Amino acid sequence: MGEPFDAIGFRVTDEADYHALAEQAHHRGALTQAHRERATLHGCCWRLGEGLEVWTVLHESKAGTFYADCRPAFRGRHLYALYPWEIIEYEEDGEAIVRGIAAGTDAEMIFELQNLTEINPAAFRERPITAAVSGLAYHASLDRRRRPARLLPLIEQSRRRSVAENDYLVRGEVLHWRALRNPQTTSDLVWVYLNTGHLKLEVLVNRADLQGELRRGAHLSAKVWLQGHILSDRELESRYEGVDTLTARGAYWEALRREH
Repeated sequence: MGEPFDAIGFRVTDEADYHALAEQAHHRGALTQAHRERATLHGCCWRLGEGLEVWTVLHESKAGTFYADCRPAFRGRHLYALYPWEIIEYEEDGEAIVRGIAAGTDAEMIFELQNLTEINPAAFRERPITAAVSGLAYHASLDRRRRPARLLPLIEQSRRRSVAENDYLVRGEVLHWRALRNPQTTSDLVWVYLNTGHLKLEVLVNRADLQGELRRGAHLSAKVWLQGHILSDRELESRYEGVDTLTARGAYWEALRREH
């Protein structure tokens, strides 16, 4: 498989590329902090536009400061309410994984949490979280024949392979798609919105790693690195766009009617 960096238009082929990108992101991104008992995590988000991001995390403690992680990110638009949920943090690696059940389904999602340093997990205790979750594709291809839609952890498909717990096989019908471009590298990317059965999922793939020509209604298979962002209450409030004018006024009163 390739690297998740490919999906957002960066070719990271060796350690030198990795460190160069981390330094560039750290100098050009916005800084946030998360304090822990024995260390402080300095998160830095370099926003490239169109939802494309590069995140770096510095780990600061009495022992010193070092780059703990640099990773690609895509801040999608489709939101999921997750409950129950848990966040497993790997402090010295600068990473965190979220496990949660999508509301209205029995589907568990396991994804890399990108914006750990932008939120306070304690603020969500005992209530659902709202997250924008999407997949960065290692590669993707159009299916010639219709196959069952699915969202399957790769670790369940083959335990012999070295895969991350948030690596997934996704397969489903293409509902929408559009072309994107990384403004930094000019790489051509494709955003695809898939119906995977229980869930609809945004997938981002480098055009060079996509086999076949996309069209609405076609079926796509992809191996993805699932990642996402948890929204704060302020972010959720800022997304409110007013009353839906296509809904009849009487429908609001129907929702408030009490049974006697």
